[in-house]
Amino acid sequence: MSSLICQRARSKGYMGDIVHAGAQGADFERPSGFARQMKIGDPTQITREVFAAAKQLFQKHWDRQPVRKIWVSLGGLRSDDVRQLTLFDGRERRLRLERTMDEIREQFGPAAIFFGSSLKRTSQMKVLATKIGGHYK
Repeated sequence: MSSLICQRARSKGYMGDIVHAGAQGADFERPSGFARQMKIGDPTQITREVFAAAKQLFQKHWDRQPVRKIWVSLGGLRSDDVRQLTLFDGRERRLRLERTMDEIREQFGPAAIFFGSSLKRTSQMKVLATKIGGHYK
Protein backbone atom coordinates (compact mmCIF):
# COMPACT_ATOMS: atom_id res chain seq x y z
CA MET A 1 0.00 0.00 0.00
CA SER A 2 2.78 2.42 0.87
CA SER A 3 4.41 1.79 -2.48
CA LEU A 4 1.21 2.50 -4.40
CA ILE A 5 0.45 5.64 -2.38
CA CYS A 6 3.94 7.03 -2.96
CA GLN A 7 3.87 6.11 -6.64
CA ARG A 8 0.62 8.05 -7.04
CA ALA A 9 2.04 11.03 -5.14
CA ARG A 10 5.16 11.09 -7.34
CA SER A 11 3.10 10.85 -10.52
CA LYS A 12 0.96 13.84 -9.45
CA GLY A 13 3.93 15.88 -8.19
CA TYR A 14 3.06 15.82 -4.49
CA MET A 15 4.74 14.90 -1.24
CA GLY A 16 3.25 14.79 2.24
CA ASP A 17 4.24 14.98 5.87
CA ILE A 18 1.30 13.26 7.59
CA VAL A 19 0.93 9.47 7.49
CA HIS A 20 -2.47 8.08 8.44
CA ALA A 21 -2.90 4.38 9.17
CA GLY A 22 -5.76 2.32 10.46
CA ALA A 23 -7.27 -1.12 10.84
CA GLN A 24 -10.78 -2.45 11.27
CA GLY A 25 -11.33 -5.57 13.34
CA ALA A 26 -12.69 -8.76 11.83
CA ASP A 27 -15.35 -9.38 14.47
CA PHE A 28 -18.59 -7.63 13.49
CA GLU A 29 -20.17 -8.29 16.89
CA ARG A 30 -17.36 -6.58 18.84
CA PRO A 31 -16.09 -3.70 16.72
CA SER A 32 -12.42 -2.95 17.19
CA GLY A 33 -9.62 -1.23 15.39
CA PHE A 34 -7.92 2.11 15.24
CA ALA A 35 -7.24 5.10 13.01
CA ARG A 36 -4.24 7.25 13.85
CA GLN A 37 -1.96 9.69 12.12
CA MET A 38 1.49 11.07 12.73
CA LYS A 39 3.47 13.95 11.38
CA ILE A 40 6.86 12.98 10.00
CA GLY A 41 9.89 15.25 9.97
CA ASP A 42 10.19 16.18 6.30
CA PRO A 43 7.60 15.92 3.53
CA THR A 44 8.18 12.75 1.54
CA GLN A 45 7.02 10.57 -1.32
CA ILE A 46 9.55 7.82 -0.59
CA THR A 47 7.96 4.43 0.03
CA ARG A 48 10.22 3.25 2.82
CA GLU A 49 9.70 6.46 4.82
CA VAL A 50 5.91 6.24 4.56
CA PHE A 51 6.02 2.51 5.33
CA ALA A 52 8.19 3.08 8.42
CA ALA A 53 5.72 5.63 9.80
CA ALA A 54 2.70 3.40 9.06
CA LYS A 55 4.46 0.42 10.65
CA GLN A 56 5.19 2.48 13.75
CA LEU A 57 1.50 3.41 14.03
CA PHE A 58 0.41 -0.22 13.63
CA GLN A 59 2.88 -1.50 16.20
CA LYS A 60 1.74 1.08 18.72
CA HIS A 61 -2.05 0.86 18.26
CA TRP A 62 -2.98 -2.59 16.89
CA ASP A 63 -4.57 -4.78 19.58
CA ARG A 64 -3.28 -8.04 17.98
CA GLN A 65 -6.81 -9.13 17.09
CA PRO A 66 -7.76 -10.35 13.59
CA VAL A 67 -8.20 -7.57 11.03
CA ARG A 68 -10.49 -7.41 7.99
CA LYS A 69 -9.43 -4.07 6.57
CA ILE A 70 -6.34 -1.86 6.76
CA TRP A 71 -5.51 1.47 5.20
CA VAL A 72 -2.63 3.88 4.82
CA SER A 73 -2.75 7.40 3.40
CA LEU A 74 -0.46 10.37 2.96
CA GLY A 75 -1.68 13.83 3.95
CA GLY A 76 -0.36 17.33 4.34
CA LEU A 77 0.26 17.35 0.62
CA ARG A 78 2.35 19.99 -1.09
CA SER A 79 4.11 20.36 -4.41
CA ASP A 80 7.33 18.38 -4.77
CA ASP A 81 9.08 21.04 -6.86
CA VAL A 82 10.57 22.61 -3.70
CA ARG A 83 12.06 20.38 -1.02
CA GLN A 84 14.72 20.54 1.67
CA LEU A 85 17.98 18.97 0.55
CA THR A 86 20.12 17.09 3.05
CA LEU A 87 23.75 16.15 2.74
CA PHE A 88 24.05 12.79 4.46
CA ASP A 89 20.85 10.75 4.40
CA GLY A 90 20.71 9.73 0.70
CA ARG A 91 17.10 10.86 0.12
CA GLU A 92 17.83 12.12 -3.40
CA ARG A 93 19.35 8.78 -4.35
CA ARG A 94 16.34 6.86 -2.96
CA LEU A 95 13.97 9.20 -4.78
CA ARG A 96 15.79 8.64 -8.10
CA LEU A 97 15.61 4.88 -7.49
CA GLU A 98 11.86 5.01 -6.84
CA ARG A 99 11.22 7.15 -9.91
CA THR A 100 13.18 4.64 -11.99
CA MET A 101 11.07 1.84 -10.49
CA ASP A 102 7.93 3.83 -11.43
CA GLU A 103 9.12 4.04 -15.04
CA ILE A 104 9.78 0.29 -15.17
CA ARG A 105 6.33 -0.46 -13.73
CA GLU A 106 4.71 1.89 -16.21
CA GLN A 107 6.42 0.21 -19.15
CA PHE A 108 6.32 -3.45 -18.07
CA GLY A 109 3.49 -3.69 -15.52
CA PRO A 110 3.11 -3.38 -11.75
CA ALA A 111 4.85 -6.68 -10.93
CA ALA A 112 7.91 -6.02 -13.13
CA ILE A 113 10.01 -4.65 -10.26
CA PHE A 114 9.45 -4.58 -6.51
CA PHE A 115 11.24 -4.56 -3.17
CA GLY A 116 12.66 -7.89 -1.98
CA SER A 117 10.36 -7.82 1.05
CA SER A 118 7.49 -8.40 -1.39
CA LEU A 119 8.73 -11.96 -1.85
CA LYS A 120 7.68 -12.91 1.68
CA ARG A 121 4.92 -15.48 1.96
CA THR A 122 2.55 -12.93 3.53
CA SER A 123 3.07 -10.28 0.85
CA GLN A 124 0.03 -9.01 -1.06
CA MET A 125 2.10 -7.59 -3.94
CA LYS A 126 1.18 -10.29 -6.45
CA VAL A 127 -2.53 -10.04 -5.59
CA LEU A 128 -2.56 -6.24 -5.80
CA ALA A 129 -0.67 -6.33 -9.12
CA THR A 130 -3.72 -7.97 -10.72
CA LYS A 131 -6.06 -5.22 -9.55
CA ILE A 132 -6.69 -1.59 -10.38
CA GLY A 133 -6.94 0.54 -7.24
CA GLY A 134 -7.56 -2.59 -5.13
CA HIS A 135 -10.32 -3.91 -7.39
CA TYR A 136 -10.21 -6.63 -10.03
CA LYS A 137 -9.67 -5.44 -13.59
